[in-house]
Parts: sequence; structure tokens; C-alpha cells
Amino acid sequence: MDQVLLQRRFQLNYSTLSRIRSLFTDKAAALDINPTRLQQLQLVCSEYSTNLLKHPPQPPSTITIRYGRNKQGDCLEIHDNGSPWEELNAMINAADLPNMLSESGMGLAIIKATFANFDYRTSNDTNIITFYLSNQKQKQHLLIVDDSQSQLKLLAHFLEDNYQLTIFSQATEAIEWLTHNHCDLVLTDFHMPIMSGITFRDHVKQQRRHAILPFVFISGDSLADSIELAGQSAIDDYLLKPINKPHLLGVIQRVLERHLHLTTQYQLQFEQQLALCLPLPIRQTELTHWHIEISQQAESSGDFVMQHSLADGTTLVILGDHMGHGAIAKANGAVWLGYISGLLENDDISPAQLYQHLNTRLYLSQSQHLLCLMLIHLQKDGQVACFNAGMPAPLYCSQKQSDEIQQTSGLLGLFDEIDDEPWLNTLSSGASIHCYSDGLAESEWNKKALRLLTDLTPEQRHQELWQYNAPMTADDKTLVSISYCHSHH
Repeated sequence: MDQVLLQRRFQLNYSTLSRIRSLFTDKAAALDINPTRLQQLQLVCSEYSTNLLKHPPQPPSTITIRYGRNKQGDCLEIHDNGSPWEELNAMINAADLPNMLSESGMGLAIIKATFANFDYRTSNDTNIITFYLSNQKQKQHLLIVDDSQSQLKLLAHFLEDNYQLTIFSQATEAIEWLTHNHCDLVLTDFHMPIMSGITFRDHVKQQRRHAILPFVFISGDSLADSIELAGQSAIDDYLLKPINKPHLLGVIQRVLERHLHLTTQYQLQFEQQLALCLPLPIRQTELTHWHIEISQQAESSGDFVMQHSLADGTTLVILGDHMGHGAIAKANGAVWLGYISGLLENDDISPAQLYQHLNTRLYLSQSQHLLCLMLIHLQKDGQVACFNAGMPAPLYCSQKQSDEIQQTSGLLGLFDEIDDEPWLNTLSSGASIHCYSDGLAESEWNKKALRLLTDLTPEQRHQELWQYNAPMTADDKTLVSISYCHSHH
């Protein structure tokens, strides 16, 4: 897995299976996992964990659940410390619904039907199964509210082929759903017995994240006063019954396109103002024995890089990426840049303390910030420590090898405690580490290309990596390369 967003270790027994199932329920909103994907993850984790307790020769005592991304898309990994389950590949591939399931009770057919693309591998003390999740473009999500069951069925019939739908017959249920979920547009009845459409809209407007959510009213009321009242509620359209499918689809598409256009224009104006108050980016730094080179693309990104000298004479380099794009990501990145700068005013703070403080701050705030962070602590005599919280796996290159650094702790703020064990190494002359945001590599690292990095200087490696995917990626990207020279010049 190239970028670990969530990582959690469990003692594996039957009493903890419910905790494993609830892991993704608790973190779905923070990780922007849609309801369908959430059910799939819960199902596979539950079925596979149960099988680990039943079928390997020596069941594991612990498992680690990891969720994140590789270059092809999202993936789920389950690590266990039991004996290898050599028959697993053949058994899942042979499983078939419903016969295999009813005969064996193992649920392997469910796993196959849910995530058919998987890989199982073993090492001396760990077995790892990786499920590769389909990343098809998600349909836009509509929330439909109407107290008439027949009307709900009609609207669902009209819209289910083009949109992802969530349907409620009570506005109060829809309001509760919106406190934990997101949609692209609300389609609601105007006259409802418990809560009117206008009152429903007013309640939704009070939720900051849904203040500009597009609303389309449906009603059989053609009175001018009713239409004027609906317009005063800042809705986007008012459709009179009976409704035909082509007209409904046309209105929804127009409202969504207009909303996208207005949002884009707002972001462009916001970016222009934001650019006036952000610090100039760091490009290259020469310290005693250390060389730091930084390349960045896309000014309107959530990436930021900072460098700070600690009281003990060591240096901290921080690469951050607030997930998302455009002005909002850039603004959030600027907020965290300022917040971390304030924490570093305490000269005695250590990288581990900073790491733990940020995790606690994000956890207690229960915010929806998805902050990926890499803390690189440059110490004496070439010693370096890397704390990775949700960033892609950095590269370590020497004149003998070039490998990905897999040690990570997942995103900050998901849990009250976080693993702060860093990757530790001592850089010899000619060795380098290369940390980057997720826009740098859109495909698997070519193993041959990585081997060729061993023959290059650190500066040449930086240039080679920066150009690695240049024709393919349009994403924002940042690359930070660090090397150590025993004789400063």
C-alpha cells in the first residue's frame, strides 16, 4: 500500500469482531467513505477475521487493518501473525454463491463477490491479504424526501439509473442523516405533514457544511403565494406535479451545473485573495552537512513545506498535504502551516511531542480535516527520523538500493492514540530520502527505474523523480529530497 490513511491493530478473538466491524462505521465520514463502500469494508473485514479464527493451522493472536491507496486506487489490507493459510487463494477463487457458501459456511464466496481482485502473501512472521477496491467514478448523490410512498417510488424510478439516491419519507430523518453525510442536491416535497419543505430547508441551512446545498421543491401547489414563499427560501427550482422524467432530469442537471459554476467562481476569487497573504515557498536549503531540495506544482493545492531549527541544533522538515484541491485545500493547508508554526515557538518541543499534540488536537476537535503529514527530523552525523501520518511511502535511495519506506501510522486524528515510532536510519554520503505528496506518482513505481536511481547523485535523483510522471499527472504535487554530506562544501 502506497498511502496508509487508516491503521488499527486488534487482539483477534470472537469478542472483538464487533469492534472490527465498527472501525469503519466510526471513521467513514472522516475518510469520505460512501455507504456502499462502508458496507463492503465491514462485510469483508468481518468475514475474513472470522475465517482467520477458524481455519489456519495456528490462528493469529493479532491482526492489523489498513485502509488507503495504491497507484490504481483504494485498497484494504489485513495483516495477521498466525500461520500461513496456503489454501486461501484457491478456496476464494473456487468459492461461488450460493452453493459454496451454504455448504462450507466460510463466507469466502461473499469475499470473492465483494472484492474479487485480491493478493495474498506471507513472510516469516506476517501474512497479508490485500483487496483492491474498484474506484469507478461515483454518481452524484441526491437526497429525496417525500411523505408519499408512491411519489418516492416514481422519483426513484426516474433517477436511479443516473444518480446515487438516499430516500426518506420524513424530513426529520433526512436532517439527522445530513449531520453525518453529504449529498449533491436535495429533492423534497413542498407540503409535508410533520415538517414543511421550507422548514426542512431552514434546518439544513443551519448546518454550516450544507449552507449552500442545492434544493429543488416538488409540489402540486401552483398558487403564486406558495411559489413566492418557496423562492424566498433560497431554493434552486420549484417543480409542479405531475412530473415527467425528461423535464426532471433536465432541471437537476441544470441546477447541479449552475452550482458547480458558482462554486468554481467563488474559489477563483478566494484564491486571488489568499495568494496575497501566504508565505513564499521554500525551494532549496543548505545546512551544515544537509542538502534539502524542494519542487512544487500547482499553487492552489493543500500542500505545504516548512523547515524549523530546534533548540538542540537539529532541524525539522515538515511536508503537509491537506487532502482535496483548489482554494479550500489551500486555505486549510495555510491554517495548519500557521498552527504548526505556532507550536514550534516552543523551542523545547520534540518531533514526537509535536506529532502526538497534532493527533490529540485533531481527535478532540472531531473535525473533518484530512491532514497528511510527514515529519523529517535531521539529527547529528547523518541520522534521520521520519514520522509518516498518511503520506505516500517515501523513498530511501543509496548506492546499493532504492526502496519504499513502509513504516507509517495512518492519518492523524482518527484515534486518541497514534503510533509515534519513526523510521530511523543514518544517511551515508550519496544516500538520500525523497518524500512526496500523492500527486507525484499516478502509477506503480517502475522497479527498473528505482534500481537506476542507485547510480545517480541525490540531486539527479530529485530531478528524475520529479519528471517521473510529468506527462500523466494533473494533480498538485510536492517533492522534498534530503541528502547528507560528511564534508560540507
